[in-house]
Amino acid sequence: MGDGLHESGESSESDVADMPPRTSTEPSMSPPMSKPPNGVFRANDLMQLVERYMDPTDTGKVYAAFLLAAEKHEGQFRADKTTPYITHPLEVAHTLALWYLDVDTICAALLHDVPEDTDCTNEEVVAQFGATVGHLVEGVTKLKRNDKLPTKQAVTIASYHKMMQAMTEDFRVVLVKLADRLHNMQTLGNVSPDKRRRIAQETSTTYVSLARRMGMNIIRRELQWLSFQGLYPWRSNILKRALDSYQAENREKHAQIFHSVTDALAVSIHSSSVLMWEKNLFRVYEQSRRKKLPLRQQCDLLELSVQVADLDDCYRALGIIHRLFKPRLGMVKDFIAAPRAHGFQSLQTTVTAPNEQVVRFQIQTRDMYQVGQLGVASSWNHSSGTRAYTQGVFDGWVEQIKEFDSQAQNPDEFYAAMQGDMFQTEIYAYTPEGDVKELPRGATLVDFAYAVHTELGNRCKAAKVDGVLRWLGSRVPNNMATIEIITGDSAAPDPEWLAFVKTSKAIYAIRSWLRQNGVVSEGNENGTVQKMLVSIVVEVRDVKGVLRLITKCLDGLDVNIVDLKISGEGRIQQDAFTLQVNNLGHLQEVIRQLKHIPNVLNVSKSTK
Repeated sequence: MGDGLHESGESSESDVADMPPRTSTEPSMSPPMSKPPNGVFRANDLMQLVERYMDPTDTGKVYAAFLLAAEKHEGQFRADKTTPYITHPLEVAHTLALWYLDVDTICAALLHDVPEDTDCTNEEVVAQFGATVGHLVEGVTKLKRNDKLPTKQAVTIASYHKMMQAMTEDFRVVLVKLADRLHNMQTLGNVSPDKRRRIAQETSTTYVSLARRMGMNIIRRELQWLSFQGLYPWRSNILKRALDSYQAENREKHAQIFHSVTDALAVSIHSSSVLMWEKNLFRVYEQSRRKKLPLRQQCDLLELSVQVADLDDCYRALGIIHRLFKPRLGMVKDFIAAPRAHGFQSLQTTVTAPNEQVVRFQIQTRDMYQVGQLGVASSWNHSSGTRAYTQGVFDGWVEQIKEFDSQAQNPDEFYAAMQGDMFQTEIYAYTPEGDVKELPRGATLVDFAYAVHTELGNRCKAAKVDGVLRWLGSRVPNNMATIEIITGDSAAPDPEWLAFVKTSKAIYAIRSWLRQNGVVSEGNENGTVQKMLVSIVVEVRDVKGVLRLITKCLDGLDVNIVDLKISGEGRIQQDAFTLQVNNLGHLQEVIRQLKHIPNVLNVSKSTK
């Protein structure tokens, strides 16, 4: 059956913004995500919800979609073998109606499993509800096994490819899919442990990233936590109990800070409100594991969200907070002046309270807050300016998906490109015109060029970082640098770029150009160039910290250190490095950069 986890079928499925609100004094922006008193969401509940914002004609269409879905799913049950299947599409429609999605999206949510799991065809859906509803339903309908799709994995990848193709024509396809996956994850306890783990893993690797790219943090957070529980039930339970214990111990201290901020802001900014946020336990776990940090250290950071009416009030609130608490140097970030690539905007600052509690604040207008929670879905109930900005950010990503699709030779290749593209990004850099580009950590200047435009990448021959000429394979620095790409009429992609580029867009664009122009790169079966081993000798003054500067420089140039031997006596020593570099040009750039390091006297290639 379909994605509703039917008893006899398979499912196809940094910042303060990572935490949902725990304590709130804000006016409600949308209906609360809660169940009716008996815990079962019914058709009457859905109709009462959509009647708040739809006209009678549209609500009638929604009810007609429910009647068709109820008729076609009659006699079908969910995985627990007792819950009627119709409860699943009702819950999917419920989630989308909470965000004031339009009538076609709600109808598609109600009908999304009908063509897949019943005798009703998509043509019948189109005939009764229109082409738009039919397109949305078809986009989320899972393909079936056949000779061309002989395995479950092949079906999953091909279905994902079909959904993303449909999304490029109407992004609401993905909204229906995310709401569908959310309810399946909320009811994951009804399936076998093996299936539960498989679905949780797929959700973690695919749908969490998809929600993030849509800017839908409200779904991303819950999917992360539900995936964590599905993959690691014991660990998630222990972590939740530890966090609850910590918060109970510190409730009075946190409340004191919360009320002092609320009172101080209320004096000057009457429309302000403050939220105290819960931790995203999935992120807490991941950071503890990756950075080897104890849970206590991560919990010690209190995170508060301040919401105000307009832009000027954001900066006024920042000043009030800095007068109230001691700001930490270098910890103020202005994502209003320089929005993140997926449309997220806020002011962020970290301070120390008089009771030594470290507090991170996120300051936003209410529109910014809603965009941060709902992303592209926020366009239905917010200002035209917010809608235009968010849609513009999203449209750029859609064009990139279209490019992947045109260059991919099969669904597997497209899926791999999308998975690589949607990993968590961490680095931001500016074009000379002030446009911000978001890149994964480790991305190079060639990646940046392709992020701006494919033709710019194809014609790049050099780059300047904050006015300083750099080798194209140098990594994009993590300091919001301004990068200027220098092009030439005769410049063209070099096969050796494949040895160091990181982003799927750059890899696919380079491979596509090479294929179209009949250039064959010498490399492995994946088309990437093998790195070469070289030895260099670095003569340095024996002073503290010089080796750290050398290794940091090599890391920034994407050089792997294979071996290091230190020799020499007195004030001068020789560091003999064995390195992996891409080519001789890369080696020459390494030597040039090392010579600029203070206390490095000479760098030469070893002749041994």
